[in-house]
Amino acid sequence: MSKLRSVIEADRRLIDAELRKALRFGRDVPARLGLAMRYAVLGPGKRVRPMLALEAFRAAGGRGLAAVLPFCSGIELIHTFSLIHDDLPSMDNDDFRRGRPSLHRKFDEATAILAADGLFAYAFELFARAPGPTERSLDAILAICRAVGPSGMTGGQMMDITTEVRSQKSEVRSRNGRVALTQRKKTAEFIAAAVVGGAILGGAPATAQQKLRQAGLALGMLFQMTDDLLDSEQASEARRDTMVSIYGRARVASRADSEAQKAERLFSGMGTKYRLLAAFPDLVLHRKS
Repeated sequence: MSKLRSVIEADRRLIDAELRKALRFGRDVPARLGLAMRYAVLGPGKRVRPMLALEAFRAAGGRGLAAVLPFCSGIELIHTFSLIHDDLPSMDNDDFRRGRPSLHRKFDEATAILAADGLFAYAFELFARAPGPTERSLDAILAICRAVGPSGMTGGQMMDITTEVRSQKSEVRSRNGRVALTQRKKTAEFIAAAVVGGAILGGAPATAQQKLRQAGLALGMLFQMTDDLLDSEQASEARRDTMVSIYGRARVASRADSEAQKAERLFSGMGTKYRLLAAFPDLVLHRKS
């Protein structure tokens, strides 16, 4: 675990440096827009998704970080785009993000929307400009597109904002399935795509990609469950269905432990090169923020 933590810190510094470089805009980008984009991205963040992509790239045998770091940066830009949208008054209406004013509170709603749009588009510019085999790049981009498009994150967000809190016992079963599917689309699919995308860029064959997708989905569901557990005391969570509101803390904690074991088992089954990724689930399971 201590080795994993040291790798994580080194990876975070590497990714943060790449993000700072990517967000140094010229005069062609309006100053206020650039400032808002940097505020949203360069604040406190765990960088989990780009780190997973980086470690999957290495585990798959990838060489030359120039081929993967722009991809890592783009993943974090897309993740930040989704958080900005989540916080908007028309979505979750949150005033704070990571201990700071959310973007629409720090600036204004129009600036926040445009900054999010800019980050999303700029992510694909970074993907397109990255060196490396074209076929691998296109396959990695396709994995990300599927994860964040209408059948993935965007569809999950639509499901999330249309979910109403229900109390009738007859509706519990449908709520269970709906919440699990929403969280898979909103969170797990993108985390899995980060793992798979990094592995694709590193040269992983199709059979390995399929196994990594399953491991990534388990890790993604684990991440969402721990999020629900950490957020369960917040008043805003009472407005919508979550795993905790349906199952209770004890059952969600038990399910999270099962998902952690599943993800660890799947990563470990890929061989010793994936041992660092296999250590991630336990770290996620016991995270405090």
